[in-house]
Amino acid sequence: MKKDHVEIPKPSSKFQKVNCNECGELQIIYSHASTQIACNSCGNTISEPTGSKAMINGKISGSAE
Repeated sequence: MKKDHVEIPKPSSKFQKVNCNECGELQIIYSHASTQIACNSCGNTISEPTGSKAMINGKISGSAE
């Protein structure tokens, strides 16, 4: 039985490049992060978990792929 016509689903989650609002530092974070993520240089909260997608408190500058 051939299964060439069955498409493989693509994941909706990805890694994103995010700039901090306070200092502008670039960090790569997961779009569905389950923990609170702080900036490496200033300590400002960049993302907060919500249950599915994380609430990002910075400027998304693209995908990390």
